[in-house]
Amino acid sequence: MSTGARVALIALDAADLDLLDRLVDEGRAPVFGGLKAKGALGRLSSWGGWLPGSVWPTFFTSTPPSQTGFHHYLQWSPDEMSMRRPDPAQVGTPFWRHVTAEGGKVIALDMPFAPAPTSGTELTGWATLDSLEPPHASPPGLLEEIEARHGPSPRVAEMHALQSMAALRKLRDEQVAIAGMLAQIAEDLLARERVDLLAMTFPGLHRGGHWLWDETGLASEPTSAERAELAQALPEVYAATDAALGRLLDAAQPDEVILFSLHGMGPNTSRLEILDEMLHRVLGGASDATGPMRGIERLRQAVPAELRHRVKDSLPTALQDRLTGFWRTGGRDWQSTPVLTQVADLTGYLRLNLADRESQGMLSPEAARDLSERIIDGLASFADADTGAPVVRRTARIEDVLPPGENLRMLPDLLVDWAESPAALHRAVVSPEFGTIDWPTPGRHPSGRAGNHRAGGFYLACGCSLPSGAGPGGDILDLAPTVLSRLGLTPPAAMRGRPLFGSPDP
Repeated sequence: MSTGARVALIALDAADLDLLDRLVDEGRAPVFGGLKAKGALGRLSSWGGWLPGSVWPTFFTSTPPSQTGFHHYLQWSPDEMSMRRPDPAQVGTPFWRHVTAEGGKVIALDMPFAPAPTSGTELTGWATLDSLEPPHASPPGLLEEIEARHGPSPRVAEMHALQSMAALRKLRDEQVAIAGMLAQIAEDLLARERVDLLAMTFPGLHRGGHWLWDETGLASEPTSAERAELAQALPEVYAATDAALGRLLDAAQPDEVILFSLHGMGPNTSRLEILDEMLHRVLGGASDATGPMRGIERLRQAVPAELRHRVKDSLPTALQDRLTGFWRTGGRDWQSTPVLTQVADLTGYLRLNLADRESQGMLSPEAARDLSERIIDGLASFADADTGAPVVRRTARIEDVLPPGENLRMLPDLLVDWAESPAALHRAVVSPEFGTIDWPTPGRHPSGRAGNHRAGGFYLACGCSLPSGAGPGGDILDLAPTVLSRLGLTPPAAMRGRPLFGSPDP
């Protein structure tokens, strides 16, 4: 019986291409290096610099965030005036399910934010944290089979706080093991039949990049030995992923391989930890923009982060979401709240409390325009207290960033794009008009995330009928139409992207 796959579409989630190239030069990523030597490497643009959480649905539906309305695992509900987890169906239908619907055979493993499958061979929410649901699999019995061999899902909730060296070692080892586990799951499934498409994600580069990028996420100064160990932690995750990729390709024996990353990774530039205070200063402290719970929040912060994390992690997911939303929006008087900061991971998300949109809105369109200008100008006035370098690169209106779409109203109104310098370098930020705000952890990032996303992505395509060398540039919207085209299928009319290459030779 023939086994393997015609096309292997493999996500190296949030990979840093510079680090990959360095490891190729050091001989630690030979599989990626071999593919790069004979394949076509191209850069991919996206809206991920503004809406990092939007990239996966944008990729697998080939539609912009203004169409899906998706940008974070917790989003603002204007009807409920609270944060909630979106309906998984909101993200749209992943393109590989069109392949299945057309009679093609597909194996899809751990593609982030994909809704639970109902047909084909697919595993969702297994090792990736980017999922709106617990693990699901199709056909019936597959999830139980995987659990019997590999144990329960290796997903572990993140603790957003400065980390111990022991915690980072544990995370490194988990991500190394996950790479091998996913390769084994794929090998087992590929041995059963030959499929038209294998679509799969290696999530360790993403999670490892956030927490292992450098030492700015550590709670204490590392020893020289710990510093050397941490410097090798993320490369070890990359090397393990490269080895797992080699196993996967040996099992799949694909005619064509497309590796990709929808966005990258670098030092953490997020200043979300002080955005509420910046906004409070800009608005003169007279509004309820940052909530009436500032004192209660200080008490919450006095509880050790590990204890808070253990308690929260023991609760059902729905209750965890409600708690997160409560700390963001609880106890507000909405008639004195013209704007709020939404839950975010990198870019600042600001939502205006519009009278004709929010159920308890207060702002007229004219007042919203004036307030937006005030916020944009005010945030731009903050700079590093020591260097004078601006803290905010740009604050943009959502309609100036995205094309029109039926779900544009579900997205934040203002997007705060931070300066490229690492946020951990701050001692304080200062505005001539609004005063000084101390950085919570000088020399460290208080979230514990040493790394965070960069907007640029890439693809590496390799196959006998594909070009080699420098590939054409494109957008993450183009990947789904490209794969469908390589499989001889016509992309649906709703897709906004275009094939990066022509159809394969007959």
